Amino acid sequence: MSNRTIASVLIFTLSSGAAVADVLQIPASQLDNLGVEFSIPKETSLADDFQAPARVRVPPTNDFAVVPILSGTIKKLGVSAGDKVRKGEPIAWVGSPEFLKLQAEYIDAFHLLKLSKSRFLHDETLNEEGIVSARRLSESTHEMEDQRVAEQRLRHSLILAGLEETEINALRDSLLLQPEMILRAPIDGIVLEEYRTAGQQIDPSQAVYRISDLSLLWLEIDVPFIKSIDIIPGATVRIEHGPLDVIAKVSNIGRHVDENNQTVIVRAVIESNSGLAPGQFVKATLTKNRSDNYFLLPTSSVIRKGDRNYVFIQNSEGVETREIEVLRQAQGQIIIGAGIVANEKVVTRGTAALKARWLGIGGGE
Repeated sequence: MSNRTIASVLIFTLSSGAAVADVLQIPASQLDNLGVEFSIPKETSLADDFQAPARVRVPPTNDFAVVPILSGTIKKLGVSAGDKVRKGEPIAWVGSPEFLKLQAEYIDAFHLLKLSKSRFLHDETLNEEGIVSARRLSESTHEMEDQRVAEQRLRHSLILAGLEETEINALRDSLLLQPEMILRAPIDGIVLEEYRTAGQQIDPSQAVYRISDLSLLWLEIDVPFIKSIDIIPGATVRIEHGPLDVIAKVSNIGRHVDENNQTVIVRAVIESNSGLAPGQFVKATLTKNRSDNYFLLPTSSVIRKGDRNYVFIQNSEGVETREIEVLRQAQGQIIIGAGIVANEKVVTRGTAALKARWLGIGGGE
């Protein structure tokens, strides 16, 4: 049998009626010509528990900035950093000519809406009596709808500026302008930061306070990439904090690897009243959830067929395919959880040529 024929032979090894491996009979000299190189994967073993630095932060959904929608001058601040606030509580007062103008525009819009409603009702009656045309009634209808939209837009702007519905109704009825714009707490929470002082000019791009709900906190843990493969959602994290052990549960394992220190961010949720503070740095102890050994390989070693991953393993006849379990992939490396054993030689270069031959001979989809 010629070398060309030998290189084209594909043997199927069967067990219980299912294909376990595909063997490509290729002499060593032809493997060299194909640019095939082999390496023994590095085996990695992980400790059961390990510590990693972590920082406490507020989830974005629980973190709010108190920002005015109009420019003005801060007349008074009602709370300071560390104070508890209730949702809707007035916490700052701002003198704003723009706010006065907005109230006046609302009053005008409200009265124009009343006038357009009156005109519509008058034209509707006349139309029913055959005195005015349908076109005239249509024009009255559109005018009333436009005025309603204008009134609603200005009403919502006043709500954003800090007025409550009852105060807007009072403005509408009394025609007395509120002298100052009121900033209110957006949630029940704690004032974490106070950015401004009384007398300062402020515009809509400048926050006055940062207010957060601390009933739920995140722990962001810098975990070495190689150790992150042992962590699964729901894993327990312990933080030593004074006389108490604070418990958190892993909720997310990052996919981005920091190029400088080769770590990923693992997020854990602290649901109890822990006494931890946003911005605090702590040491977290993580418990691994798997007990296997792992192997590191360059990503160039792995080939895909359908939704499965394979590598080529050296054997006495050439190479054979082996399905593997890929746990993580980043920075040009993969971590394998199952599929190979220690000291097996894996193809790390020339996989494209071998894949073409494998699929072309009979391993196609």
